[in-house]
Amino acid sequence: MVICNGQEIDLKNDVWIVIGANDKGINEGDLVSLNNIIGFKHQATGCYLHSHDTNNHERVTPISKQQQVTMCSDRSFDDDWLIRRYNLTTSYDTGHLMSGDIIGLFHINTNKSALYSHAVLLGDESQEVSCYGDGIEKNNKWRIELIN
Repeated sequence: MVICNGQEIDLKNDVWIVIGANDKGINEGDLVSLNNIIGFKHQATGCYLHSHDTNNHERVTPISKQQQVTMCSDRSFDDDWLIRRYNLTTSYDTGHLMSGDIIGLFHINTNKSALYSHAVLLGDESQEVSCYGDGIEKNNKWRIELIN
C-alpha cells in the first residue's frame, strides 16, 4: 500500500522517480510535459506506483474500502498515470512539470480515478492513499518537489 508520511520530505522513503508510460524512457533531467501519461518508480525500493480495479474486493484499502494503490516490483499498464496541473500558470510557464506545482494524478486503466490521500490515519500514523473521485477535492492534489 502507498502511504503519505507527513509534510516533511524524507529523502530515503518519499522520493519517486518519474518514468515514461509503458516503459518509454524518460532520462534523468528531461522535462516532463503536463497532461502526459507517466509512471513513478520508488527510489528506495525500485517498485512502481500501481493500482487496479476493485472488482476483486481484496483490492480495496483497509479503512476506506476504496480503490487500492500499492507498489509492485513488475512493470505493467496498471502503473500508468495522467498528470495534470492545478495551480495557476504564470508567464514563465513552460508546459512542463515544475517544482512547487500542485498536480493531480489519474489512474489510466480504471476510468482515471484520482490518487487520493485520506485524513484517516493507519495504525502507524501514516495516511491511507487510494484512488477516488474526479480530482477536484483537496485530497486529490499533490505538490511536486523536484530534487537533484
